[in-house]
Amino acid sequence: MLKSINNFLYSILNYILPERINFILTKNLSENDIINLPRAVPIDGMDWIYPIFHYKYNNVRAIIWELKYKDNTILLEYIGKIMHEEILSHIGDIIIFDGNAEFLLIPIPITEEKRIERGYNQSEYIAKNILENDVGHIMIYAPQWFSKIKNTPKQSTIQTREERLSNLTNSFEAKLGVRGKYIILIDDVVTTGSTLFEARKTLLSAGAKDILAFTIAH
Repeated sequence: MLKSINNFLYSILNYILPERINFILTKNLSENDIINLPRAVPIDGMDWIYPIFHYKYNNVRAIIWELKYKDNTILLEYIGKIMHEEILSHIGDIIIFDGNAEFLLIPIPITEEKRIERGYNQSEYIAKNILENDVGHIMIYAPQWFSKIKNTPKQSTIQTREERLSNLTNSFEAKLGVRGKYIILIDDVVTTGSTLFEARKTLLSAGAKDILAFTIAH
């Protein structure tokens, strides 16, 4: 009887405040389920970008959209751990052969206007959860040294890669703190790579030693 009442109350609550569709798709995913999602294919000509999962799959798309809700802490924890392990697998040789290497963890920024409009930057959420797994303190979280200074139309509204690159020209600014450092850029999704390409160009111009970018999906 009590179970029936609970189910009835849940049905009413779900009617008034329905669960997010993407939450429904992701709430039963374990860390192992996520690890075993289909992997992304490499991006031609951009071997410094490391996407993890293939965006065309429903569960991957659901994860991307659900991460904008910072109340979904379990999902963020899983993604943070998986991406941290991915980063370590690619910087291991640098650590071995460059004893003075310093790694800055930087989420792709948004403008202050966009932050006010949107209320969040999900790349920051992802980066902070990566950092929580960095018990060896290999990376320094340094969003203050890289910013977006120009509002630009959404990349998804622009058709060609050339137009996307032109759209982003001179939209980022890097501080002197990046000089001589290895930069680990974090974003949620990479499509053509134009955002990460412009970010990389700006950081290298400011004296960064090298750039590696990691995204959840491509």
